[in-house]
Amino acid sequence: MAAKTPIALIHCSLGRAAGWRPFLNGLGGSLSPLLIELPGHGLAPDYDESRDYSDQAVELALEEMPSDPVPLIGHSFGAALALRIAVERPYRVKSLVLVEPVFFAAVKGSTAWDKLKADMAPFEKKIEAGSVATAAKEFHKLWGQGAWDDLPAEQRNYITQRINLIPKSDPLIRDDRFGLLEPGRLEELDMPVTFVDGGDSHPAMAQIIAALGKRIPDAEWVSVEGAGHMLPMTHPKKLVEAVKGRFLI
Repeated sequence: MAAKTPIALIHCSLGRAAGWRPFLNGLGGSLSPLLIELPGHGLAPDYDESRDYSDQAVELALEEMPSDPVPLIGHSFGAALALRIAVERPYRVKSLVLVEPVFFAAVKGSTAWDKLKADMAPFEKKIEAGSVATAAKEFHKLWGQGAWDDLPAEQRNYITQRINLIPKSDPLIRDDRFGLLEPGRLEELDMPVTFVDGGDSHPAMAQIIAALGKRIPDAEWVSVEGAGHMLPMTHPKKLVEAVKGRFLI
């Protein structure tokens, strides 16, 4: 029997690795998934506040990934994290799928950046005030799927308990502390790269992908019509169609 192909997946902030299951079921049984949990999520260790959040997340991811290069898929913050891993350790990544990458720094100084700041302001005000329950609702309104009150109570509690982790991603996704946008770094990526966005997602997402894609050689871009930011959960079959056959199998 042929060995299954390993594939690493990094979920979004406030999510769980198990959220990839519908997508993986659609890909079929020829893959061996490496489901990476973000710090403070699922079964992963708590976030160590003495460290940079993405540093700890990268460490957890690399512990799960084999030393040989593997396909890597990330969603939202997980996509920004996957991009950091690919830039800093390209020898660990065979191919890269970035689903709705919230790497806001790519559009800093543009009208897309201004809109992101304006749209995130209500959430940030509630976080600063310590109103975590309301902050969770504001964040879900912008990046979640469906009405907050329609979510199961367990899911609302899970999100609310972790909402203070959202600003911990800012050094990576807003400030580009690790210099991913420095001249030449994205241009040096030589693995296959595919971007996937939802046609109904935040309008800045397309501009983020366009800004990154024009610097990454031969990057592909697939837009899933009718999908929003949470497309791996809401449109798993469409995501399978977007990536299956390109390089995963």
